[in-house]
Amino acid sequence: MTLSNTSCALCAIELPKHPIIEGDHAYCCAGCHAVFNILSSKNQLVNFEQHPLFQQALRSGLISNPALLEQIRRNRPDVPENELEKLHLEIQEMWCPACSEVIKLILLQQKGILNCVVDYSTDLAAIEWTPRYISKEKIFEIISSIGYRPQSFDSVDRKAVSSDLYMRFIVAAFCSINVMMFAYPLYAIYFNYDEQGYGGLFAWMSLIASLPVLGYSAVPIFRRFWVSLQVGLFGMESLVVMGVATAFGLSLYDLLTGGTKVYFDSMTVIIVFVLLGKIIEAKAKFSAKDSLFRLVRALPRRGRKQMADGSAQFVPIKEIELNDMLVAFSGEKIVLDGLLTKGEGTFDESLITGEAIPVVKQIGDPVFGGSILQNGSVTFSVKAKIEDSTLHKILGMIQLDIGHKTAYVRAADRIVCWFVPIVLSIALMTILYCLVFDVHDEGRSTLETAFVRAISVLLISCPCAIGIAAPLAESHLMSGLAALGAIVRNRGCLALLGQETIFVFDKTGTITEGCFTVLNGLENLTEHHKAILKGIASQSNHLMARAIAQAIDAPHGELDEVKEYIGKGLMAKLNDECYLLGSAAFLSQHQISLPPTSIDQAYHSIVSPIYFAVNGVCLATIVLGDRIREGSKELIQALAPVKTVLLSGDTQSAVESVAHFCGFSEWKYGHSPSEKQAYIESLRHQGHLVCMIGDGINDAPSLTSAHIGISVVTATDISIQVSDLLLTTDRLQVLSKIRALAKRGQKILQQNLFWAFFYNVVGIGLAATGILSPIFAAFAMVASSLMVLFNARRI
Repeated sequence: MTLSNTSCALCAIELPKHPIIEGDHAYCCAGCHAVFNILSSKNQLVNFEQHPLFQQALRSGLISNPALLEQIRRNRPDVPENELEKLHLEIQEMWCPACSEVIKLILLQQKGILNCVVDYSTDLAAIEWTPRYISKEKIFEIISSIGYRPQSFDSVDRKAVSSDLYMRFIVAAFCSINVMMFAYPLYAIYFNYDEQGYGGLFAWMSLIASLPVLGYSAVPIFRRFWVSLQVGLFGMESLVVMGVATAFGLSLYDLLTGGTKVYFDSMTVIIVFVLLGKIIEAKAKFSAKDSLFRLVRALPRRGRKQMADGSAQFVPIKEIELNDMLVAFSGEKIVLDGLLTKGEGTFDESLITGEAIPVVKQIGDPVFGGSILQNGSVTFSVKAKIEDSTLHKILGMIQLDIGHKTAYVRAADRIVCWFVPIVLSIALMTILYCLVFDVHDEGRSTLETAFVRAISVLLISCPCAIGIAAPLAESHLMSGLAALGAIVRNRGCLALLGQETIFVFDKTGTITEGCFTVLNGLENLTEHHKAILKGIASQSNHLMARAIAQAIDAPHGELDEVKEYIGKGLMAKLNDECYLLGSAAFLSQHQISLPPTSIDQAYHSIVSPIYFAVNGVCLATIVLGDRIREGSKELIQALAPVKTVLLSGDTQSAVESVAHFCGFSEWKYGHSPSEKQAYIESLRHQGHLVCMIGDGINDAPSLTSAHIGISVVTATDISIQVSDLLLTTDRLQVLSKIRALAKRGQKILQQNLFWAFFYNVVGIGLAATGILSPIFAAFAMVASSLMVLFNARRI
């Protein structure tokens, strides 16, 4: 490989030994390459030295700096992970992929920015930064200074709802404390005569302090009660409103008639407990709609279309028609499904298939939207518009199935739906009984006795304990699961954990580590040959080449020239020596005989040999593989006798080797995302309670179809968003502990609900017979709440 260019196409300095080459132009560094492409796309190469972008890039040290990337790496500060923050932005007015590269390189030069990804096809950026060295405002300022418009995602974040809920809770808690302070003397007056007559003052102060709770904090509860009443449904809010209304009505009546037997403290405490339960629910709320919103925004917005005159221009995705020709270069995303018509390349299809091995494709082969062209440049004919693309269909399947994930019914609501009519019936029957049989308590008329007893029934039935029984138990359960390394995203799965009848596991990235590592083959090479091998492997973007380069702890070897044969291997020259690195077929083409290779399939699911040769002699057979995660075999054994299935899109031999080693009951291979989903649906129809564990976007439809979807720590964003449970540890054995803890948590939750309702049932009976007066009904309500509170702490 010989270059005719001797100077950089932008800054005109002498080219280094390994320049960046694109077409007829060569560049000294990544910065010059990116800036040249931007100016070229805008037709502003004439007098480009005066262009603001060129001047800014020059000041930033972005251009004429071949060692830029090494400099960025060297200047990266050592910051603890707990100080890192992530910032997601939409960056407008980007013209071409080079714009995203410029933004990324300039930001990475700033102290405090550790990682930066800018995706031109979606206008989205993800920045990892630390406030110790740089502020968010400074990041926005830097992006704006080079001519782009950063826009925060805060406008689509639903934090306002939770903030409002917190404010209502704070107001209710503050006022409730004051009401209880005023109520303490009133309880003393109940047992002793009020000689000074301060009872009335404290009673009126209790009323005043309770008004903000009624007028502001309880508004969402009243609103939900009204909405449910309009459709003829009774939820937990029905009992709350009835209890609060009766307590307020009876207290106000007694106050206006000169009495001091008021229950404003009980009324406000009820609202505080209910709002507390709402906050606990909100913390665990499943954000499915938000995740789908982010997915839709992440779909490509434009593609590089080949025009009639042979030029290629970016156009909006909606303007691309079937059979249009699109062009993609190395490192770019394929925006739509199509058929290769020109060129060849290595494609990373892990987003779609979940499999780690890159796929070499040639003319006539299909390409899928969402895959990434690792090496080469290709032209392909569009065969599906955005709504019919493989990636869009996967998102569609997720959206259709996600409904059963979010349809969570609170445990209390299942009982309250019949409990409310029964309580109302008992209260009405109590009034009728007293009136018909002329029942009256001491000091009260028959009518007054009837209404006081009915109000006692409604007050004792108010679900203060019921409202927090399940949320408190679930909150402690979620805290326990978090300590084990499991974050609950959908609270509805808690009732199902531990009852699974079948576990379905994805292979790559779940049972296996999902990345290539060098298993052996480097140990017999000399230090000189290791340096040469690292120098060759570092020149390629290929997954296996990167794994080899990372495995060698030696400096890069100097090479005269390196040439990559896409999907086959690399050739390098140093002095008079010719080095080859690649597949068996690649070396065989150069008449190099290869030694026999013995590979142990028992411990690795995907094992591939790569050969390294010099001057016609094979120096080493480098074996790369995807390792099975530590503890996978022990987990499968621990789950017995529950059935376990390995479900993968990989080849039969790879899936079978992993399934046999780990001891799976059954395995399925070669399954596409839609086939995986169909298999999960078939298990559900057979009556199984299905738990699916996966990590990739190809697993997302299956995760939403399963009763319980679990994503692992290395999962993609979409798998995390649609999962019910996220494992933050790579130790899969923790699943057994999670199931055991979930069973214990459900047992205590059921105890809480039982005792909360048992208290209410006994109290209602005593209130209806006149044994339990309203004041003692309030005491009983608080006692039941404390009981479920302490019981929940046993989880």
